[in-house]
Order: sequence, then structure tokens, then C-alpha cells
Amino acid sequence: MSRLARTVFAHALHRITLFTRVSSLICVASAALLFASAALHAQPWPAKPIRYIVPFPPGGSTDLISRHLAEKLPSRLGAPVVVENLGGAGGAIGLARVMQAPADGYTIGLGNSATHTILPHLLIKVPFDASADFTPISLLAEYTNVLVVNMNLPARNLKEFLTLAKSRPGVMTYASAGTGSSNRLTSELLAKQAGVRFTHVPYKGNAPALADVVGGHIDWMFATVSEVRAFVQAGRLRALGISGRTRDALLPDVPPLADTLRDFEVVGFMALFGPARLPAPIVERLNAEVKAILGAPDMLERLAALGMQARSSSPEELATRIRTDSALWKSVITAAGISPE
Repeated sequence: MSRLARTVFAHALHRITLFTRVSSLICVASAALLFASAALHAQPWPAKPIRYIVPFPPGGSTDLISRHLAEKLPSRLGAPVVVENLGGAGGAIGLARVMQAPADGYTIGLGNSATHTILPHLLIKVPFDASADFTPISLLAEYTNVLVVNMNLPARNLKEFLTLAKSRPGVMTYASAGTGSSNRLTSELLAKQAGVRFTHVPYKGNAPALADVVGGHIDWMFATVSEVRAFVQAGRLRALGISGRTRDALLPDVPPLADTLRDFEVVGFMALFGPARLPAPIVERLNAEVKAILGAPDMLERLAALGMQARSSSPEELATRIRTDSALWKSVITAAGISPE
């Protein structure tokens, strides 16, 4: 090899060696950055406050249950839980916000029977898919309705009530909180299973509806135990039956409607959800903490005072509950001829 060739070869070898060293340094630096990034994202959850969205205004049962839960969660999770009320459109606005949040465990929200199993069948354009757009975490509570009649109606039990209805097809009136409300649909289910007809009188909320039943202007309605208990105990309303299959501790003398109408059962629920694709470890942690909180005596008492039963579940059980109840209410809405708006 000539002297010139050796010189060219030496220069080339030097450049290759230099390039290899630089490339190695770049790889090491990149690996370090990736490691640092991974370490940053691997911080134990939760590392900052959690936002808890209630898709209804303050003061109602959905808000109270959420605040009771949010009060207990920080001591168990080690991070603040901030309740945010975002009411409107029957809960759709708040839940849309949950759906749109990052799936990082820092936004969770409450949903119930109305938002996840009824509302999707009442709106032409639903802003979310109740099954696909959320991660079910756990049930929180269950509640039943009570069939109450005004004191002038000559029916002291469900059998007499249905006999009277059959003798007056379409004459007896029932009130509800609105066209697509859960107590309206529960009434339609009762009529369907019993083979009777009633006339529906919708109101803007349960309070004015209940006032007219108490006043004798409307024959009957379904309402929650907490709403009617005082009226029943004061002898201003007569309770004929509970919509669940077991008696309620707040009205222990009122039998289940299923004792007379065998297949009738309506049990509402409230539950905790996160955005879709919430990581499994976060779901498991939240589920375990919710279960522990709901099992505490003081929490059982708080929910019982609201006419509700504390009820936790697995995420899978909650997902099944949504599908089953949704199919039921879809059939009732179709049979009642209620058109989506």
C-alpha cells in the first residue's frame, strides 16, 4: 500500500471511530431521557388532586352520595378529591366531560340508572355511548321506588289497586317527574305487566307531582322512599308496595309489589365511572377503596337516611347491569310509544 493510500485510510478510520463514539453518546443520552421520562410517568397514582364530576346540580341524592364518598377517599388514596357539579341535559353534559378527560385516573364521575340505561334511548343525539365511552369502576348504591296513592282512592293493597284499574281502563291518573323520567317508565312497566291502562300526567319534577297526589288531584305515582316516608307515616299517602324484591328498612310494613305481581322488579343504581381505557391498576385500586368505604357503618347509615342501600360491585358486574337495565328500559320506552327528542 502506498504512503498516500495509508494516509487516506487512516483519516477514514479516524472519522468512522469518531462517528461511532458520537452515535454511542447520542444513544446513551436518548436512553437516559427515555428512562427519565418513564420514571416521571411512573410516579405512584395518585400524585395530584382527583376531580369527581357529579352531572347534576348540588343538593340532590346524587350530590350527597358523591360528597360522602369524596370525603372518605382522600385519607385512603393520599390525594384530595374535588367534587364538581356539572348539571344539565339530564346528566349528559357532566358525563360528556368525564368521557373527554384523559384516562389517567384524575377524572372520575357519577352515573346512575337514568344517565346510563334510560337517557340513551330518549335522545336522538346522545353525546356518549354508555358502555363504550366509560370505564365502570363500582356500584355505589341501589334504591327502590314506592307506589303511593292518595287517601281518597279506595285501594288498600296492590290487588285492590289493579282490580280498580281494570274496572276503570284509562281513567285512573298517575304523576311523574316528566315524560322520560324513571318513575314514568316504572309506571309504564307496571301497567304493561299487569295488563291495565292509566292516564299519565307529567310534571316538571317530583315535588309538584307528589304535592298533587297528596292533594287528591292525581290518583297515584312512584316516588323514592325518602320522598314519601313522612307523608305515609303522617297518614297523608297510602303506600301499596316497594318496587324491589325486599322490604325497605324505612318503610318496613310496605310489601314488595312482586308479592302480588310476580315478575315486577325495579331497582335503580348509582355508580362510579372513569373515562374509557382507564388503566386496570387504577380501576382495581378505586374499586377496593370504594368497597371498603361503603362497608363502613357510618356510610351505611348515611345512605340509609337517604333511602338507599350501599352497594359495591366488581367493574364487570356493573357493566352487565348497564346492559341488562338498558335493554329493559328500551323495551318499555318502545312499548309506551315515547319518541326520542
